[in-house]
Amino acid sequence: MSVLSTGLAKTSAGGYDIDNSLRFNDDDSANLTWLQGTSNRRTWTWSGWVKRGNLTNEQPIITWQNNSENSDWDTLEFSTTDTIRYYMSGAISAFFVTNQVFRDTSAWYHICLAVDTTQATASNRVKLYVNGEQVTSFSTATYPSQNYDTWTNLSGRYAALGSNIYADTTFTKYLDGYLAEVNFVDGQALTPADFGETDETYGHWKPIAYTGTYGTNGFYLDFKNSGSLGNDANGSNNWTPNNLAATDQMLDSPTNNFCTWNPLINSSGTITYSEGSLKTAPDAYWGGALGSQSVTTGKWYWENSEFSSTNVWIGITVDDVDVGVDVVQSENGVISYKASGESRTDGSSTASWGASYSTTDIVGVALDLDGSTVKFYKNNSLQGTISLTSNFTNKGVTPLCSAYSQNQIANFGQDSSFAGNKTAQGNQDSNDIGDFYYEPPTDFLALCTSNLPAVAVTPSEHFNTVLYTGTGSTLNVTGVGFQPDFTWLKRRDSSAWHQLFDAVRGTGIGFYSNESNAESDNGSLTLASFDSDGFTVGASGGINTSSATMVGWNWKAGTSVSGTTTGAGTGKAYSGSVNVDAGFSIITYKGNATDNHTVPHHLGVVPEIIMLKNRDAGEGWVVYTEPTGNTGFLGLNSTGAFADSDGEWSDVSPTSSVFNLGTQDRVNTDDADYMAYSWTSVDGYSKVGSYVGNGSTDGTFVYTGFTPAYVMIKQSSASGENWYLFDNERSTYNAIDDALKADESVAETTNTSKAVDFTSNGFKCRGSNGALNGSGATYIYLAFAEQPFKHTNAR
Repeated sequence: MSVLSTGLAKTSAGGYDIDNSLRFNDDDSANLTWLQGTSNRRTWTWSGWVKRGNLTNEQPIITWQNNSENSDWDTLEFSTTDTIRYYMSGAISAFFVTNQVFRDTSAWYHICLAVDTTQATASNRVKLYVNGEQVTSFSTATYPSQNYDTWTNLSGRYAALGSNIYADTTFTKYLDGYLAEVNFVDGQALTPADFGETDETYGHWKPIAYTGTYGTNGFYLDFKNSGSLGNDANGSNNWTPNNLAATDQMLDSPTNNFCTWNPLINSSGTITYSEGSLKTAPDAYWGGALGSQSVTTGKWYWENSEFSSTNVWIGITVDDVDVGVDVVQSENGVISYKASGESRTDGSSTASWGASYSTTDIVGVALDLDGSTVKFYKNNSLQGTISLTSNFTNKGVTPLCSAYSQNQIANFGQDSSFAGNKTAQGNQDSNDIGDFYYEPPTDFLALCTSNLPAVAVTPSEHFNTVLYTGTGSTLNVTGVGFQPDFTWLKRRDSSAWHQLFDAVRGTGIGFYSNESNAESDNGSLTLASFDSDGFTVGASGGINTSSATMVGWNWKAGTSVSGTTTGAGTGKAYSGSVNVDAGFSIITYKGNATDNHTVPHHLGVVPEIIMLKNRDAGEGWVVYTEPTGNTGFLGLNSTGAFADSDGEWSDVSPTSSVFNLGTQDRVNTDDADYMAYSWTSVDGYSKVGSYVGNGSTDGTFVYTGFTPAYVMIKQSSASGENWYLFDNERSTYNAIDDALKADESVAETTNTSKAVDFTSNGFKCRGSNGALNGSGATYIYLAFAEQPFKHTNAR
């Protein structure tokens, strides 16, 4: 559909929609300024939505200037270490620095700052909220004195949005990213509930319209008027744009989050991101930039332009590709079109495949995952169609740009001006969304959350983590949200064995992930029952010591299955519980000591990880993962690397109906009882995969397509490293550094060198340690979602 841009974006049905944001590019020294009038300097609230661009440099969000025109001001900002800081400079020196870091560039944060210095209790005078939750963990927290007058609302002095300010109009530091739905309420200290609410289904924080009063100096910036970007939509407190243009009005918003390039992904060399992470400028390496959104189905369209020369490739790749090398020439799962006219598929080149393109040309990419093709256009003229290879099968696919010292700017549907370099054309996709230079092909869509397919699984209904404190007597643990069928328990504050229970074997019958022991039936002393909203534990010290802290990870299965095993040898009885929607299967079976004995798993799709244990004997755990393959195994109770052996799976991969067994006693002794826990990836809920470490504190980024609630990681390429377990309940903010080890009984440890960040679309290693991110080492992981990317905030 071709229309002139109206500045509107169609978002998901229902709720409150935010149509626009304003892009701040720090290279442009962009900001908004306003000369304040006289009003309340003691009580006020600032609220806004922020999507970050560049990281690790000081970036003011809003600054209020004092009356001496020197170095004193009040500022809310991101620090050089990506914490949030708020400080009142000058004699008072009130100063707040969060322990939490904010390093997610792929989605939106809601930040609310409420100040009321009239409060008698010091801790009530300044309150900071992020995504609806009050921040209470600060590395520095110095509160102002009672009735202190802040620099905010100081008559005749300037305020700046998107920069610092001193000497009236002198600026040195700038925000890089986007702002949306900015509210300032004069005279009231409000809570986030005035600006947002928790979504009932997915649990993420989402905006609502502010309906209260603003006060004398209050303002509301909705950025809907591209001709007056600083317009106060509530009243007359208008702001002056500086180094901002109409083309900085964006469709990217908290209610329709558009794809950008992802600065968290490491590449060969260095890539500088700007213009809201739509422009890339790599150094003298073939740096690969990947999109912040990945898709597995559907038809998608985007555009690239403003190239520097012919040393650039535009295309697609699988979202788990290794971009630490020349990705186009050396990696499978890559299809691209070079400015010289060459195309390349999985490293195979076709010269003069299409027309060459140069600086101002526009390359359109039409990805059809339903038809398994990708088409490339030059200035709306089709250059050719390339079929996706088997390397794209069952993979998420994302945009790619690989260049050598050459710039480019992408438009995923939010800016057809290409950062002001062209005249915007306002073409929308088939859902009437977006702003493209050329009209997308029929049924092809912009890469944005409103267009992402509906999520089939609500994560909280199938997986949840709960924390509890032991009592030493029977304890009902609630808050799971469903009746679990598999519960994994571990004491956190001291050494104790992991204990694993499932509804198929029955309550009280436990496994130990850190040991090879056979199962133990301790009756009601351990797990006494699976309940409608959790479970009940008995008096066992290992999982219910008085005053000890515990964690429980819980999965839902629920559909009973039973039958006879298949394949070679005598069929044996099996039974289990399966959750097809969530890709989880619990199967207990008897072995028959025959090679190629097969066991139905009832998932209907191929399992990607299987954790298998001999119930009767002290045999070690056997783990199959799709990334490591069928020629060997990992041991859950072991730090060993992937071990080559055909005795476990007979070098045969699982199918959509069964998994195959060899004759090794660990998996297939005649008439012995075994248990197999199997999972497969489900879009927006779970992911099994692998990645390669880079040995840097700016570690490998792993795309999952959701905000993780739980991640288990194991190095598979070398021995000596543990199975690390992270979750969002023990570590409630980034960095996620509270780890347990599945193969050891040790207490929980906190170690910044073995940490990850959970983000809106995956996780990023933040340590250089070989446990999680050794240079060139290969890792496998199993992750479950807190929220799918379509319904989440920046983490």
